[in-house]
Amino acid sequence: MKLVVKDQMEYEKLEDWITEEFMGSIALVEEEVKPSHIHIAIFEVSTWLDWVKIHRFQKRHKECKIIPLLEPSLLYTSPLAMELKLSSLLVKAVKKHKFIRMLKQVIGGISSEGHILTSDNVMGHHPEPKKGNHMFPFQEAFLRRLLSGEINSEEELIQSRPLFPMDGLPNVVCFIQGFTRCTSWKEEHEWQASMVIQGHLRKRFQEEGVSFLSYRKHLLMLIRIPSKYGSLKHWKQGEARILDAIGELEREYGIHLYIGVGSIYREPLLLHHSYREAYKARRTSPYERLTLRYYEEITKDQQIQKCTDYIAHCCTDNLSIKQVAEQINFSVPYFSRIFKQETGRNFVEYVTFVRLQRAVWLLRHTNHTIEYIAEELGFNTPNYFSGTFKKYVGLSPREYRGTEEIIFI
Repeated sequence: MKLVVKDQMEYEKLEDWITEEFMGSIALVEEEVKPSHIHIAIFEVSTWLDWVKIHRFQKRHKECKIIPLLEPSLLYTSPLAMELKLSSLLVKAVKKHKFIRMLKQVIGGISSEGHILTSDNVMGHHPEPKKGNHMFPFQEAFLRRLLSGEINSEEELIQSRPLFPMDGLPNVVCFIQGFTRCTSWKEEHEWQASMVIQGHLRKRFQEEGVSFLSYRKHLLMLIRIPSKYGSLKHWKQGEARILDAIGELEREYGIHLYIGVGSIYREPLLLHHSYREAYKARRTSPYERLTLRYYEEITKDQQIQKCTDYIAHCCTDNLSIKQVAEQINFSVPYFSRIFKQETGRNFVEYVTFVRLQRAVWLLRHTNHTIEYIAEELGFNTPNYFSGTFKKYVGLSPREYRGTEEIIFI
């Protein structure tokens, strides 16, 4: 048996238990020996990359039974044991009787070749892998760390190459949110919006391949855009597929999607920037269309950004274009021309959209009447508010309030 345990106290504890229980029938080896001479290995998993080490060890010692010993904080990575077809799993701090029992099971041949991890031989709870996602748990964990910015060195990318080909990594992130109508129809036919959305988008990107990461109130779609395109917007074929999926989901399932798209990053270590940009694009006034918004369309002009920040802060006031133009000392005609050039919308349209964003939140999260919301946001009459809301959102405020926000996990 080989103990790959860095924690000295943990190592000595396990060593004592083995020596005491098995009375010399198990020989602990510290140096590297022939693969055929190691029958059992216990690997401490204290960092995410320890799974990579287990995978490498497994390739060299194909007949060896490997038992991961997880830190409790890494319990969420336990599905990787199933991906690697390991038969057992331990979680710190394991009790002596459980440790001995599992070891006896392994020694007795209960964990035979090809036996998949089950709850009976896991000393602790492990989450099931998400259904409907075609990624292995290792790939999902890798991408989550990549998008959170936790992976920050080329060495980590290289170490992960055996289990996740670097040339297949996505280079752009799409931030997806939405709501559903016809909730009774959904219940009757027992479909889940998240799975339906992923299925429709995956079908349209079969050749390129897409990955999905589910969070509670949003879904990330990660795509690898062909190298000849500098943006998803320039890849007209890809953009058309997304718009086609959005239209079909709305017609057939009553699913309304709103997607923000980040910039392309060919360097994997920078992909987390695309995630943040996609998030920002999703929440910014659309340059062209409401359902699909690009970070690159957001104005980078600092003076116009100052104005859009001012509008966001004062949108419930009776704002005039003169009042906003004065914030940056521009004349009204010049400001009007530059503002539309940078935002894609004239001043009145932009202010209206910002107010409607606030209205969406109020309709979803408060019990205020439509009349109250219309007055609060500066619309002249409830009827004018309802008509404007329907023009932009496609539903009346009352209809929108009857929809259901999509929860992706």
